[in-house]
Amino acid sequence: MRSPARAALVAVGAALALTPAACAHPVAADGAAQDRTAVLATASDAVPPADAAEDAESTATTDDEDRPSGRALGQYLAGRTAQYANDISAAATHFSAALEADPGNTMLMRRAYYYLMADGRFDEAVDVAHQAVVAMSGEDFAPLLMATAAMRDGRPDQAVGWLWPLEPQGLNGLLQPLLVAWAHLGDGNLEDALRDLDPAREMVSARRLVDLHAALLADIGGDKARAATLIDAYLKDGPPDNARPLELMAMLLVHQGRTDEALEMVRTYIAGGPVPLAVTDLAARLEAQGAAGVPDLLTTPSDGFAEALYHIGLVVNQGQGSDTAIVLMRMALAVKPDFPRAALGIAETLRRMERFEAANAVLDGIDSRDDAALDYVVQLYRAENLERLDRIDEALAHYDALAEAHPEQVEPLVDKGDLLRRADRFAAAADAYRVALTRLEAGETDPAAVWPILYRRGIAHERAGAWDAARADFERALELEPNQPEVLNYLGYSLMDRGENIEQALEMVREAVRQRPDDGYIVDSLGWGYYLLGRYDEAVEELERAVALRPQDWTINDHLGDAYWRVGRRTEARFQWERALSLEPREDAVPGIEEKLSIGLTAAGESRP
Repeated sequence: MRSPARAALVAVGAALALTPAACAHPVAADGAAQDRTAVLATASDAVPPADAAEDAESTATTDDEDRPSGRALGQYLAGRTAQYANDISAAATHFSAALEADPGNTMLMRRAYYYLMADGRFDEAVDVAHQAVVAMSGEDFAPLLMATAAMRDGRPDQAVGWLWPLEPQGLNGLLQPLLVAWAHLGDGNLEDALRDLDPAREMVSARRLVDLHAALLADIGGDKARAATLIDAYLKDGPPDNARPLELMAMLLVHQGRTDEALEMVRTYIAGGPVPLAVTDLAARLEAQGAAGVPDLLTTPSDGFAEALYHIGLVVNQGQGSDTAIVLMRMALAVKPDFPRAALGIAETLRRMERFEAANAVLDGIDSRDDAALDYVVQLYRAENLERLDRIDEALAHYDALAEAHPEQVEPLVDKGDLLRRADRFAAAADAYRVALTRLEAGETDPAAVWPILYRRGIAHERAGAWDAARADFERALELEPNQPEVLNYLGYSLMDRGENIEQALEMVREAVRQRPDDGYIVDSLGWGYYLLGRYDEAVEELERAVALRPQDWTINDHLGDAYWRVGRRTEARFQWERALSLEPREDAVPGIEEKLSIGLTAAGESRP
């Protein structure tokens, strides 16, 4: 129901995934320069992040003063290395040091203020941004930092001065109208604030976001009648498409005395599918407390300014602008330090960038004691980050604590089971899934929520050697979700591997392939089924296709080697076995592959790896 709106936001995100001129990764190997004020892309030709500074070095710039001096070069290169490693803090430190060594270099100014801002070093970033706007005419991102500093300091008139001259194009096509609108409201001018939004309305996929901020502007500006009109116009296109706009719209409806309508809107949203705990918590508070259950999320124009930065950060993050999303959310926190949703957004982005230590450092700074829904997400992310850092025992302890603190939630138990399964602790994994299923079955549960856990538990049982329990889980999962391709494939593959009901198992895998023709693992299962039936030519055909789809999988390459051997293609068979060995197979499979390489398949046997 909410898919079209989400698709629209993704289109905007892809279009806006442009870091300021100096900062993101290069777009192409040939170094073609990316225009800093690129026109917004459409959904079909979205612009990937550009690195105008590096591009300038390689092609477009001939001015030597834009290149780092000898003293600065080492720090610059260290900063670039940190940038590519997504080490924001190190990038900020090295680019700042490079600028200190080469103080007039405008390219270094851009890199320095951008990464200082991404690292949360706001005052330092603003100092460098001020140098940049003095040194460069037409600088189009540093003024945003200057305006943010002005809003933080209670000077909306100065913020308007920094924002008004900016052209609303590229990334600023959305930032400039929303931010100048909130700055104008801070300066006491609601009419100008609402007119400021007009350029952003030209972006069709951003219109819902703009309309939401129009209603917020009117509400905070004290014009309740206009706010009511804008709220109705917004809701004509349906309820909000994600959690934060839903919370804000609920707040607006409560301000209008329409609390019952707010509750109905939230219920409708929940009926559309799985939702975050924050949304179910909002529904519970509305039901139990009425209007008192919805806090005032925005009370001042500065709050709205921060909210705009946060919202656009979310949009950019759906494209390829992770660094930019962090910068915008750091700016939101500079204006509104008590803004845990923005801090959580930074942590989420760092997780996507696989900077798990940095993400946990941000999570540690979030005070979620008075917000159970937020605390749940913070603690879950922390546990998942510990897992990714291979701090397994700590992660398991966090999952256990979270499962105990939230007895209605299954996610910590499923995550725990997944972790134990990846650690080859299959019996313990199956038990974690058992507890999760017990919680689910205690209430009215959509089968779509149950079958994935049965499937996971079936895998854990099978790997633990408990085949009867595994088969029962797979068959029960198929009762709940008939012809589910992953379950069909795993069950069919396992049956063939055990030599049980091979024809029936092959039919299961055929159906899985019909649904997922480009899944190399499932195609491999089909090829292996043909092999077990002695249909070697068909096996070769399917296994060649599986290797093309998954060239880095040792098992599939090994299977293809076996099939080649059976059809007399001995040299190619040995090549595939060598290939399988190069892909770091499971330790217990290595002797069998080496034996086949040494004496061939017939003498070595053909036991399934």
